[in-house]
Amino acid sequence: MGEYLHEHWKYLSAAVVLHGGIAALFLVTFATQPVRVTPQLAIQATVVDASVLRRMDERQKQEEARAQAERDRQAQEIRDREEAERRREQEAEAQRVQAVERREAEAKQKEEAQKRAAADAQRQAQAQKEKQAAAEKAKAAEIEKRQKEAADRRKAQEAARAQAARETELKQQLAEEQGRMQAESAGLNNQYAALIEQRVYRNWNRPATARAGIECQIKVTQAPAGTVLSVEIGQCNGDAAVRQSIEAAVLRSSPLPPPPDPRLFQRNILLIFKPQD
Repeated sequence: MGEYLHEHWKYLSAAVVLHGGIAALFLVTFATQPVRVTPQLAIQATVVDASVLRRMDERQKQEEARAQAERDRQAQEIRDREEAERRREQEAEAQRVQAVERREAEAKQKEEAQKRAAADAQRQAQAQKEKQAAAEKAKAAEIEKRQKEAADRRKAQEAARAQAARETELKQQLAEEQGRMQAESAGLNNQYAALIEQRVYRNWNRPATARAGIECQIKVTQAPAGTVLSVEIGQCNGDAAVRQSIEAAVLRSSPLPPPPDPRLFQRNILLIFKPQD
């Protein structure tokens, strides 16, 4: 309102002066001619006043329109600034959301890359482990193969040596058997038995219970040097005293006389103890 009065004081002053003049004229006329008032003058004053008022009203409306337009313009500027600020905030929010989404996407990509790297490392470690296991298995198989081949060779060599030893032993046994048979055919075996029996007879102490016709089988085990290792009385028609005396005689006869031919030596011999009555 103050701005309006400041801007339109000239028009308002003229209107006040005009209205003051009209009022003064009306008062003068009414004072001088109280009874005879001319209607035309009143009408004319009214018309002039209305015209001025219309112009003033139009000016006022124009000023108000300009003020309203200015206010509308300022309000539009405020709305434009607010809209621009809102758009900036929306763009900033959109950028913030995009930045968050980008960081999340990058973090997810990084995590997936780490997972892939870990999986690749695990697969490589597993492959290396399997490769190493296969190499160790192949090496163990090769070692086992060589060991088996060596064992087979040793077994074949041992079998060959055993076969050769058996053949040698068999040849020796055949030779000894042949020699023994030749010695026996020459009567040396009977001679060897007679030598042992004679030594046992000489070492026998005849017990009082011994009767005529004693005949006992004696199983003797001797060492190669003739040392008596054990004595066992087999079938015997003598009593216990006779059996004990014969066993004692064999033990006293140790070492037994050697055979006339070494090929006649036998570890286990069977003697027939039959003393002459």
